Amino acid sequence: MTMTKRVALTGAAILVVTGCATRTREVVYTPAPAPAPAPIIVQQPAPQQQPVVVATVAPPAPRVETQPPAPSPGHVWVPGHWNYTNGQYDWVQGRWEAARSGYVYEPYRWDNVGGQWQLRGGTWRPN
Repeated sequence: MTMTKRVALTGAAILVVTGCATRTREVVYTPAPAPAPAPIIVQQPAPQQQPVVVATVAPPAPRVETQPPAPSPGHVWVPGHWNYTNGQYDWVQGRWEAARSGYVYEPYRWDNVGGQWQLRGGTWRPN
């Protein structure tokens, strides 16, 4: 028998003997229990906060506007107001808006708070 055949047979014998001596173990997989579902939290959306416009100089007197006819009986007049941007007041013309059931329009107004003028309102609030 040649050396190559002897090595091959010896290797095969080792594999057979080792394979016969090897034990197999049964592994049982048990999945972890599913986590409890997260609670569903329903929240009312927070009322939208408008950015606060602050001026150190009082606004001019409101302009007198001619109110055009309403497009329909279901519209509410939103009066014009002074806005303050880049250090100056700009007039925003009044307009008609569709009425919102259960809400009343709160017009813009300038309030003096500690010597500074703050633009507030211009929003719909529950009736």
